[in-house]
Amino acid sequence: MRTGFIQKWHNKELILKPTIKKGMIQDILEKSKSENKLIAVQLYGGDDGFWCGYVQSYSDEIVIIQHFTKYGKSDGVIAEKIENIESIDFEDDYSKSMEYIIEHAHEIDFENEITVDIQRPDQWQKEMLEANIGSKERVVRVQLNHGNQYSGFVDWCDDENLILGQIDLEGRSGGKTICKIDDITAIRINDIESRKRLLLYNWRKSN
Repeated sequence: MRTGFIQKWHNKELILKPTIKKGMIQDILEKSKSENKLIAVQLYGGDDGFWCGYVQSYSDEIVIIQHFTKYGKSDGVIAEKIENIESIDFEDDYSKSMEYIIEHAHEIDFENEITVDIQRPDQWQKEMLEANIGSKERVVRVQLNHGNQYSGFVDWCDDENLILGQIDLEGRSGGKTICKIDDITAIRINDIESRKRLLLYNWRKSN
């Protein structure tokens, strides 16, 4: 939504900095404040992702946002100059899923105790994965060769291979992945990231 330009002189050269028209920003900020609508704010040069939250208050120059973590936890307030905002996302799929996460953050906090007792250390990967074959109650995350990680439901495994039905960050089914058992260097079951994915998966499935 680059609809205007701010002009300024720097070293005798005219630099044009694209920006969103202030009136448009004010409308979005007012809607977030008055209707309790979630927004995601990206700043110019922001390498740390974006801020997600509700607008508490704003003026022509400054906006105050109640920030939330990706797990739906309240994480303090942020004050930022409106001129530093590059873009604002709102009323999109991410915002709707984050609203659901915020409302159900207590469910992500709750962790069912899992006891793992490895009987065959030379087949620890298969032993852990076998216990989760066909289960839709827990998301499993595997790491391959200390690098790539895949999350999802265990469809099948044997002495040589794992078939994983992937679940992405937003709780969507992402197809299936097959990998070698011997390439698995770490397994995480029901950690907080996996619980968030499961929460969103069940939400999407019910809608």
